[in-house]
Amino acid sequence: MKINLISRKLIKPTTQTPQHLNQYSISFTDEFSPPMNVRILLFYTSASKRIRRLEESLGEILPRFYPLAGRYIKTDHVVDCSDEGAEFIEAEATDVESMDLIRAMEPDQLNHLFSRQFYQLDESAACPLLSVQATRFKCGGLAVGIGIAHRIFDGSSLETFVQAWSDHSAAGETAITPSFDSPSLLPRGDLDCTPTTDKSEMKNISICTKRFLFTAEAITRLRYELRREESDPYITRVRAACALIAKALIDLDRARHGQSRPCLVVQAFNVRKRTVPPLQKDACGNFAVQSVTRSMSAAEAERMSVGGLVGVLGEAIDKTTSDCSRILSAGAGGLNEIVVVPAMNALAKSLSDEENVIWCSDWSKFEFSKTDFGWGKPVWATIGAVAVENMVVLTETGGDGEIEAWVHLKSNEMSLFLDNEGIKMFTKLM
Repeated sequence: MKINLISRKLIKPTTQTPQHLNQYSISFTDEFSPPMNVRILLFYTSASKRIRRLEESLGEILPRFYPLAGRYIKTDHVVDCSDEGAEFIEAEATDVESMDLIRAMEPDQLNHLFSRQFYQLDESAACPLLSVQATRFKCGGLAVGIGIAHRIFDGSSLETFVQAWSDHSAAGETAITPSFDSPSLLPRGDLDCTPTTDKSEMKNISICTKRFLFTAEAITRLRYELRREESDPYITRVRAACALIAKALIDLDRARHGQSRPCLVVQAFNVRKRTVPPLQKDACGNFAVQSVTRSMSAAEAERMSVGGLVGVLGEAIDKTTSDCSRILSAGAGGLNEIVVVPAMNALAKSLSDEENVIWCSDWSKFEFSKTDFGWGKPVWATIGAVAVENMVVLTETGGDGEIEAWVHLKSNEMSLFLDNEGIKMFTKLM
């Protein structure tokens, strides 16, 4: 796919950020976020003439999301809310139609529709925290790629911003009132342990990404079989899908190494509704922690069933739910226990190849498929590929009860995953 750049500009807020908000200190969980961008890509039909409205409404909504127009000062751990602006790129795809791309795309192709790749941040002091690329297609279609530095926003915050922006674009107003209280709720303090993932490794690693569809019917069948096996009437569709994929990745790991290895599963966990008192839905920042399962021994992993994994995942979520009820009052020691220790232990095991570590993130509850800037809902909302090994991201499709699973593996391992009986029985390769 060939992309021609038409223009690149900075969109500034239409009103100046008040002086008392000029410095936005990042929170404990912001500092601990991975060095990457959170992104969403929205495809629209017959919307290519609406790009000017996108620009105008972006400037109009930025005052509500004032940190997004600032620049991060790494040495001070603050966002300088100087209203320098968000990056906005207009581009055109000259050799492919939007619907053809959706029907027969390779996940890596989608990265051309974002102005910045997922690992591109902190490249200079002038690096924008929010970047948008609007790509026109010859058929009149439009792709809107939105990326925000994970340092200040998680997936839920991205959804809040996109909803507010699209509301304002369509109607000139929005009922969403974001809050930026995370620095006072979860103060950074003297954090001396931050993720050390090398961005150059993230860029250069050879990762294959495939997209799998769980139809509503397949999810129903899977949950029915698991309920019979586990006698549990409350198995959610997300937990069932995660367990099936985790089982396939455990089998893949055994085939790759010739024997089973110890294993654990890490699940991103939104704490907003689990704190005491609960946070508002539109609280912006990183209000997510890593829910880490107990480490399964090689022998346990060898005999683990999909139903057994449902139980293991549930145990971890229950513990994290309990922990997060006290996260706002935990203090530095408690935050270290709840946020830092589990995630850093999992990361260390992953980097040392000591255990088979599986990373899962659930985006299926986000409603990006309803994003209407004033010209209708997108025909597809998706995330694009990320070069993180053993990463699984579940997303919504807009269809009732369906789930897409984006699976990222080393290139030489994907064929083994595709041959897994459970994957072939319950998913469809897209």
